[in-house]
Amino acid sequence: MNKKEYYDLVSNTEINKTREQEVTGLYKCEFDQLLLKVISAADEVDFFDEERRALSYKEILSPEELLGIDAINEGIVPVIDAYDCTFIVYLTKESKWAKFSTVDKTIYKKRNALNTVL
Repeated sequence: MNKKEYYDLVSNTEINKTREQEVTGLYKCEFDQLLLKVISAADEVDFFDEERRALSYKEILSPEELLGIDAINEGIVPVIDAYDCTFIVYLTKESKWAKFSTVDKTIYKKRNALNTVL
């Protein structure tokens, strides 16, 4: 699977209402519809392209170990491991997609659309 195929799969995924309630309750905010679709597809997608791995639903629910920060209070939802200590995340406070480096805890490449960060 490549990036476009992953994006198409996610875009066409039905939102899992149970997961939506669990994750929005955990983060205490409303989520972007595409983010809810990514979370809903989290158990169906694994590796794609050479440098991407969709995180499992369990990993999305427990982001602290992956990112090394209090991601829930910071409003950072990791969804894709982009390797080299980098994750593609959703920033709930800004409603943007971005990359996050676990090395120096920086957020960069903020964009409005997931496909421009992939």
